[in-house]
Amino acid sequence: MKKSIGIDLGTTNSVIAFKDTSIRIVRNKDNEELTRSCVGLLNDEIVVGSIAYRLIERDPINTILSVKRLMGGAIKDKMVQDMIKSKYYSFGITELKGGTDDAVAVVLGGKQYTPEQISAEILKKLKADAEEKLGDQVTHAVITVPAYFTEKQKNATRRAAEMAGLKVKKILAEPTAAAIAYGIDNLKPGEPKTVLIYDFGGGTFDLSILNIADGQYMEAGTGGDRWLGGDDLDRKLQEIIEAKVCSLYNINKLQPLVDKLTVRNKYRFEGQMRFQTEMAKISLSSTNKARILIDNLLEDENGDIIDIDVTITREEFENSIKPFIQRTIDLIEQLLKEVGYDMSMIDSILLVGGSSCIPLVKKMLSDKYGNNKIKVSEKPMLSIAEGAGVLAHRLGDEYEPVIGDESAIEDISYSTNHNYFIEIHDNGEIRKELIIEKQSTLPADKTKIFKTLTANQKIAKVAIYADVEDGKDELQFLGYYPIEENLPLATELVFEFHLDLNESFKIYVYPRTDKTKKKEIILGRGGADHKALKTIDELVEKAVKEFKTVQGEDDLIQFITNKISEINNVGSQNINENKWHEIYYTTTEKFEEIKANEVGSSDLDRELYRAKRLLVEFGELINPFDRNSIIQLINSIESSDDLNEKDELIKKLEEKTDEYGLLNAALQIEVLANRILEVPTPNIGNTNKQADVNRLLQLFSDSKTKFLMKQTQEGKILVDEAYGIIHKYKDSL
Repeated sequence: MKKSIGIDLGTTNSVIAFKDTSIRIVRNKDNEELTRSCVGLLNDEIVVGSIAYRLIERDPINTILSVKRLMGGAIKDKMVQDMIKSKYYSFGITELKGGTDDAVAVVLGGKQYTPEQISAEILKKLKADAEEKLGDQVTHAVITVPAYFTEKQKNATRRAAEMAGLKVKKILAEPTAAAIAYGIDNLKPGEPKTVLIYDFGGGTFDLSILNIADGQYMEAGTGGDRWLGGDDLDRKLQEIIEAKVCSLYNINKLQPLVDKLTVRNKYRFEGQMRFQTEMAKISLSSTNKARILIDNLLEDENGDIIDIDVTITREEFENSIKPFIQRTIDLIEQLLKEVGYDMSMIDSILLVGGSSCIPLVKKMLSDKYGNNKIKVSEKPMLSIAEGAGVLAHRLGDEYEPVIGDESAIEDISYSTNHNYFIEIHDNGEIRKELIIEKQSTLPADKTKIFKTLTANQKIAKVAIYADVEDGKDELQFLGYYPIEENLPLATELVFEFHLDLNESFKIYVYPRTDKTKKKEIILGRGGADHKALKTIDELVEKAVKEFKTVQGEDDLIQFITNKISEINNVGSQNINENKWHEIYYTTTEKFEEIKANEVGSSDLDRELYRAKRLLVEFGELINPFDRNSIIQLINSIESSDDLNEKDELIKKLEEKTDEYGLLNAALQIEVLANRILEVPTPNIGNTNKQADVNRLLQLFSDSKTKFLMKQTQEGKILVDEAYGIIHKYKDSL
């Protein structure tokens, strides 16, 4: 019988739980209850868990830690920038090539991976370990996330699970999972309790107020900070250690000496510092002193060995981390204010998460709220997984919910974690209007009426934002409503918003006078879908600014309207990643084609587009020197006002990109293959379209391989075969 498990996908550690007659933690292949949420590279093979974590001493550049902090993130986020600048994280964090907006990527083995792909590797291990221990196939899972995760972050978690071969029954808030585990053993039938879950983990801090009675869980409100956790305490403790060493040896700064070490010794030193700092933190929860000892690695400017042998007291540690714990108390007060609760209405504050084990946490909370209210979970690092395991069992092994299916989780009542806004264009100004308020009970519904901005408007943009850290509003998803008829200016359109128990949106739009035109808006939720839809948005704005004729704008709008109708008619569940890429490219090509025809510079625009596309799709395959040359040529062309200079530069750019013509041809094969699959084609004899597409995609892959092996002639033969197949469908393309 196929199994369903609960997974606490943590920043520092992950845990598996399974329930049949009772709930239990499933140990991994190393017989550990906690699996390190760490991914590394060992002999060119991706490894996960403790084996990856130990690689920090050998190869921290290729050891990915705390990837959960990057899920659904943007490169411009302040905290992402802090991670990039921090020496605590040695692996590369960059902007994703060809990604959406400023999407984040991490670098492993010189290749870019999305945070979802790295999380998928962790989930693959958890799935495989569970299957080995349970002796059966694991197909479904309830996966926990911080309560304040946005839909974009939750969707990133869903994509990671799909990549790992898991079907997600429910994305469950971590505090709610902890409350489920707590309620099973601690609440009597008919006994109502209001519990504040205080979840202080390795990388995130989470709060949730739940009213519990007879197995029913009603979430009254959520809060927290996804950038506050044990990692921050480790870094603070490391600062104390380094300051003590500097004082002991009369050194201004330790890092310059570390940087002078050989690469091997530098990695060993930084790895030892990380390991011993973490162990000291854990030790100081039960002892008054902890010793850090690192011998024979560090040298001073004279080449003399500096043996690090320092002792940290609990008092020193606690004084350094008080501001972090005070921050958690401030967040409790903020949450109480938001939901209109007084602490007298809270029966218990339940502490879960590894960082909650620090004695100062309980002391400061007790001093503030009274010792009787504070309850420490019996299994602070396991209870979240146990709650997820209980819900996974309750939902049934074969249950596979889709967004909007709420029937099987009706015994848990959720609330919204964010304020949600829609972008409004009003008299030439852009503003955001609140549609669903934070802490609203889920599911939540709202109907709004907005008016068309112009006569005969053809598309209405739907952009939804949520409030995130630092009081900023962040775009969560984007979609469009195609207007088929010619409507007068200020025609009223009805927008129906539905936010389900998974805090996932469905949006419907129709003219107020004709509900038969009601359509669900397909929303880009952070992947290739969002990239395609965001590009459409940008191109419409560029067309208004750059096109010289109204006809050009009309042609582009009509093309885009057709694409949007195609998307909405098919439905997002039936459009694969390749189709979204095809929409992105064809729309971009259409824009460049219209623009080139208008300004009479088609060679220049098309060559620039070809070069940029080459960089986006195959940047990692291009020689670094050539890649830099192409970027410099593009920048020079776009900044030059001299037509003669532009002509010379475009020739050089063409020569350089021609060296990678095989890659460009391969890219075109992939695009055309997917277009053949999607568009209606005539019946050509006994042609098997699916077989042709499969062969084209194989030729696409093989021609890339031939390029890497510098077998250009063989690659051209493959390209010729591909275009022979494509030619059969020329009338449809």
